[in-house]
Amino acid sequence: MLYAIYFIYGLCVMFYFMMSWLFYRKDKKLLSRLVAVMMFVIGLQCLKDLFFIKPFTEIDELDWMVITAADMIVVPLYVFVLIELCSPATLGRRTIILHELLFVAPFTLFAITQDMVFYYAEVLEAAVYGVSYAVWAAFAIPRYHAQLKQRFSYTENINLNWLRAIFFSFLFILVIWIIDCMEANYAIEALYMTSTLVMWMFIAYYTYKHESVLGELSDSTSDDVLENTEVAESEMSEVGKQISTLFDKEQIFLNPNLKVSDIATGTNRTYVSAFFNREAECTFYDYVNKYRIEYACNLLLHSNENITMIAEKSGFNSSQSFIRVFSKIMGTSPTKYRNEATS
Repeated sequence: MLYAIYFIYGLCVMFYFMMSWLFYRKDKKLLSRLVAVMMFVIGLQCLKDLFFIKPFTEIDELDWMVITAADMIVVPLYVFVLIELCSPATLGRRTIILHELLFVAPFTLFAITQDMVFYYAEVLEAAVYGVSYAVWAAFAIPRYHAQLKQRFSYTENINLNWLRAIFFSFLFILVIWIIDCMEANYAIEALYMTSTLVMWMFIAYYTYKHESVLGELSDSTSDDVLENTEVAESEMSEVGKQISTLFDKEQIFLNPNLKVSDIATGTNRTYVSAFFNREAECTFYDYVNKYRIEYACNLLLHSNENITMIAEKSGFNSSQSFIRVFSKIMGTSPTKYRNEATS
């Protein structure tokens, strides 16, 4: 078991340091830097733990607790990444400092006094803290997705559906972690480290692919203000004419990465969003994709091109996305639609 622990920790050290370097090199956005820092700190913790691995009979319970308490300092970093994903640009320096102090304080007191009360207080704090933000994210993700549909005509690499699946893994790992904190056991430690490593492989993959939406969502709060104010009918009429020209004549919807900002040139972006909510009575995402599906239907009926080519020509980023949206709007798949219409 001891060799297995060395091997698992060695893998963890290599993986976390590699991810830290990749995210640091990716870009200078807050999300990438937060992940880079978090991965670096976790890597350092794993490297530190390698020097304390010894035969089970020689393990000192107090040393085990001090090491575990030190590892808990990284818990807020997990939450910072979660906040930046679900609610971009809301994380401030003061919040980061206060959250870290919540864990640094009990660890410092435990390291100095060696009073078990501070250790178990930190374990309880980490468990409550983790579950609380998991619940917060359960509500924040749908709200985030609703904002996306107001501003984007696509969801590839910007939605957080993958994060929902991670939650089930997170809760499982949280239980293992609590047991690991209560008892010095290498079998439990190996299960915890392996499960965590696999989970972070998936998280790192999807987070690395995640595109920043900060530029589009930065003024989303102004939309809420606008919803409660009167907009001149002439303003809405002018915006409507502009949108009609762009969609009916210029077919701007064929741009697979179309955003509200792309059609709001010279116009208040929040007025454009208000047009879709009030006049069109649908989100920007739904409005654009209705045009795309109408265009795709024409191609399906009057061409022999395959589904992948039609999806691309109709403004979709992938055939999977095209089939999903088509089936939702038309109530059938593109292939069935074509076969039934031409039979």
